[in-house]
Amino acid sequence: MSMRSELGEGPAVCGLGDAVIRLFGHLYAPDDRGLCVITVDGGSIVAIRPAEAPPAGSLGGPGARILPGLIDIQMNGAFGDDFADPSADVASICRRLPRFGVTAFVPTIVTSAPEVYAPALANLRRPPVPGESRILGVHIEGPFINHTYRGAHDPAHLRLPSIEEASRWLEADDIRWLTLAPELPGALALISFLVEHGVRVSIGHTDATWSEAAAGADAGATMATHLFNAMRPLRHRDPGVAGYVLATGLTAGFIADGNHVAFETLRMVARIKAPDELVLITDALAGLGMPPGRYMVAGREYVSDGTSGRLLDGTLTGSLLPLNLALRNLVEEVGLEPAVAVRLATLNPARALGLDGTLGRVEVGRVANLAVVDEDWQVEATIAGGSIAYLGDPVADAASQAR
Repeated sequence: MSMRSELGEGPAVCGLGDAVIRLFGHLYAPDDRGLCVITVDGGSIVAIRPAEAPPAGSLGGPGARILPGLIDIQMNGAFGDDFADPSADVASICRRLPRFGVTAFVPTIVTSAPEVYAPALANLRRPPVPGESRILGVHIEGPFINHTYRGAHDPAHLRLPSIEEASRWLEADDIRWLTLAPELPGALALISFLVEHGVRVSIGHTDATWSEAAAGADAGATMATHLFNAMRPLRHRDPGVAGYVLATGLTAGFIADGNHVAFETLRMVARIKAPDELVLITDALAGLGMPPGRYMVAGREYVSDGTSGRLLDGTLTGSLLPLNLALRNLVEEVGLEPAVAVRLATLNPARALGLDGTLGRVEVGRVANLAVVDEDWQVEATIAGGSIAYLGDPVADAASQAR
């Protein structure tokens, strides 16, 4: 029986890339620009000007915030579909993600049997379509991870780092980044190989010590996957990988649903790490945008409570909180200034993947990727690839309302 169900998501209006669109609101570009009017013509941003009142027919309003399109670089699935499943309805996900303000994302394939990767990667090949959220390549999380910190990954499919296997993935599709444990035999050679081939490498699901994490960074790793989760914990006599990440310039992805990391801990992280070194992720599961219930991740069943997921044995999996509401948490619970919080979900993820030349900012001359949110960070409108992708009432289902 299908686990998908249809939820009201407001009217979607696509294919308007040739029309003139005007938006009015407080612009975070992501720097704070104050009240502005943004004009989109032919799919591109052609003007940004300060304004005190909205022009006729504009989207937004005095209480609206205008952001660069949100970028989620770690998603395991959404709307009932899991990206490790070669039959996942990728087109539907691309069409529906703009309801959360997401205009670009990186699907994640978590640890799976070797034969799963080729068809799963093939299924994720989708060229950019105006009015849809754009796929920026694929994230491979595992199978080269530490058994002790495997989290929800299937232990039956964990294996040692293999350049041969990674080479097959590179031939199959655009692998944007990969998560591995640097302390495993062969990991450092694989990191060097991947970096030489243009793949970002992230440290995660790892029992690495400080020195082992440093060796991974020396080999070319530049990121850490969901900081504090599925990694050797920080201790005052053994700072481990988490301590190394906090003390250095490694980019750290983190989840802000209040379950994976305490908000008090995120306040500490925000005081330690430079704003450019943090990336907000969802680690979203197939249950994103769906009612609480049972769903699958890489063939393993988990239970969604609407905010996060757990395997049947209680192991914490990913998050079900949309990126726009994770942003709200950063402002309201962690205490970040809106411009800083927006940066962590727009420019920083684009920069972490080497895509900040075209994504993550609101600038004249760029293709329009924009999100309009209200004072409660609910999405009012999204422009993706120059076309209106979502337009309607704020999302009212349980997933988007969860705090």
